[in-house]
Amino acid sequence: MTAHTCPICTDQFETAGAARDHTWNAHSAYHYCGEQFGDETDEQLYRHWLVAHPDDLSRVDYKRAETVVDSLTFSERLSEGGVGAAVGGLTRRQLLLGGGGAATAGLVIGATALSNNTSTEPDDDATAGGDTGAVTTAPIPDSPGDFRYATMGSADADVTVTYFGSWKCPYCAQFSTEMLSQLVTDYVEPGTVALEFRNLAYIGGDPFLGPDAPAAGQAGLAVWNTDPASYWPFHEYVFRNQPPESDQWATADRLVEFAQAAGVSETASIRRAIQENQYDDALRATDRAASDSGVDATPTLLINGTTVNPLGNEERARQLIEDAAGSN
Repeated sequence: MTAHTCPICTDQFETAGAARDHTWNAHSAYHYCGEQFGDETDEQLYRHWLVAHPDDLSRVDYKRAETVVDSLTFSERLSEGGVGAAVGGLTRRQLLLGGGGAATAGLVIGATALSNNTSTEPDDDATAGGDTGAVTTAPIPDSPGDFRYATMGSADADVTVTYFGSWKCPYCAQFSTEMLSQLVTDYVEPGTVALEFRNLAYIGGDPFLGPDAPAAGQAGLAVWNTDPASYWPFHEYVFRNQPPESDQWATADRLVEFAQAAGVSETASIRRAIQENQYDDALRATDRAASDSGVDATPTLLINGTTVNPLGNEERARQLIEDAAGSN
């Protein structure tokens, strides 16, 4: 197993994530360059990542920084890191929403490759342990066939939480590979919560985040319906190895590869589901359910009739769960 070394004290760790967290928490330093910051905030650390080391970041680190540092402006990047950092640091959404005109069009063309320069190889944390166990080993209902959508937890749980997400959404990848694990430990494993995942492959009847998005939805439902015991390992694996949002990566071949790597026992059903569009009714029902609930972004949790973005307000998400549990 590859060792990851702290650049300050040279302690070694099994995963890149463990080395990263140790270097920052123990030394207030950045784990690639070893530069020490003193008493800085996490946001300042992420700013340094995006400005000074955009090409060095792992895919998971890039998404984490991009989500937190949404106040880092183009001009700041330009003055601190030059044109490459300025353009490369803009997300695809920021580029598309940033305005019109020839200058903006030039930025869109120039930034696509730069902003996707992060690695699409499996992240070290995805295969070397880390906090993956709670999701991959999440309990499922005794009779999973009774559930149309992928569900973890007991059928007798006090509260059902619906997680609206997209296989292609980078913010869902961040939630699914970080905060979700802790929610499973705190609420699903004790039997308080049953959590269902509903893939938002369509919004208003149109594919959401690319024309290939429905194929990913077909694959997920095929895994749940044919090998439910392997569904949550598949869910975790795909999100930990999610290619860039702008790529049309959700092909039958790629999704079958993901399923095989995640240990799904029977993958022919995935290809068949995609080719025959077997779960289209379920995907479109999710579109309608999201609209009826006021869901307009991913990730969103629906808890006792109330929606919350768990990345934007973890405390409120937890309070809603605990209030719902207390009322039952």
